[in-house]
Amino acid sequence: MRKALGFALFTLLVALVLFFGSGWWAYRASQQVPDFYAAAIADEPVRGPHAGDPFEQQVLELRNEVRRPGTWQAVFTEEEINGWLTVDLPEKFPHALPADVKEPRVAIVGERVLVGCRYEGGSVSTVFSLEVEPHLTSDPNVVALRIRKARAGALPIPLTQLIERTTKAARRIDPAFRWEQIDGDPVALITIPPDQSAAGNRRIKVTSLRVQDKTIVIAGETEEQPPTTAR
Repeated sequence: MRKALGFALFTLLVALVLFFGSGWWAYRASQQVPDFYAAAIADEPVRGPHAGDPFEQQVLELRNEVRRPGTWQAVFTEEEINGWLTVDLPEKFPHALPADVKEPRVAIVGERVLVGCRYEGGSVSTVFSLEVEPHLTSDPNVVALRIRKARAGALPIPLTQLIERTTKAARRIDPAFRWEQIDGDPVALITIPPDQSAAGNRRIKVTSLRVQDKTIVIAGETEEQPPTTAR
């Protein structure tokens, strides 16, 4: 009897150690900050109040170029994007992100974009990160975002909730937004509207999307369409 009781207590102790040990490990893993995110945050002191201007200038130039017939191209650097996220996003669009999402930053490594943000919701405080691989599809003006990894700190997280929340928000902007899968990875499909003018007499076509170390390059052409004749 005494041996059985001792064995039962020993088994319970081992179970408790394993339970709390795994919980401690999961908590520690969730508190790890990805290297790319830590580096982006560390660069904040060297960014001045006008750090977002180069990105906004690129967007303005691209907007003007796509309105005119001919070819166009835009190059966005990692530093320009992070400058805008650091300075302009919280100042000019303070309600663009959910209240529990703060300080989004990016890194462009090879052909992939790393996106990170600090999440503070209830008792949970961690850094969420995604590893995304963008590319054009065979369908005109459809960009695919293949999600390779999603983590809370160093802890892999399921994508179900992320997909649900993203879908609701994305469909307000792009009614054609949808998800597919490639080898088990979720792929978000986003359609870039081809019509630039209200009259629909210009057609925008994205011809290439290149992600290379620290830069994103998008190129295309705008064609003038003959006006439709009313019958």
